[in-house]
Amino acid sequence: MRGFGSLFPVKAIALFWGFISLASFSSTSPAVDIHQASQQVKARFCKDNLTIDQTLDKSIKSHSQRDIGWRVFEEDGYYDIERAVLINKAMELRYRWRVFADGSMQPQNERAENLCRQDAG
Repeated sequence: MRGFGSLFPVKAIALFWGFISLASFSSTSPAVDIHQASQQVKARFCKDNLTIDQTLDKSIKSHSQRDIGWRVFEEDGYYDIERAVLINKAMELRYRWRVFADGSMQPQNERAENLCRQDAG
């Protein structure tokens, strides 16, 4: 019984530090994960009651362009979400948005900014 009594404080201390490290880990993790950030950009309503993803799909098909697809770049405190389109052998168009840990989102280039304007072609 003496062996159990001497191990109990060690286990209690280990359990305590486990809770402390778990609490500190969860408070530093971003509120929005990489998948949520990507879905947030794709699902944002754009023009003609279409999402950003649907608007880009429609544009790519109507101009016979090649879809390179979505890419996600994880940075410190935010994600950059990008859709790339090949318009000919030498030219690639990129649409890029930044999603911050708090869920706010903003376009990062002129193409992304102009995509959802009603007067944009």
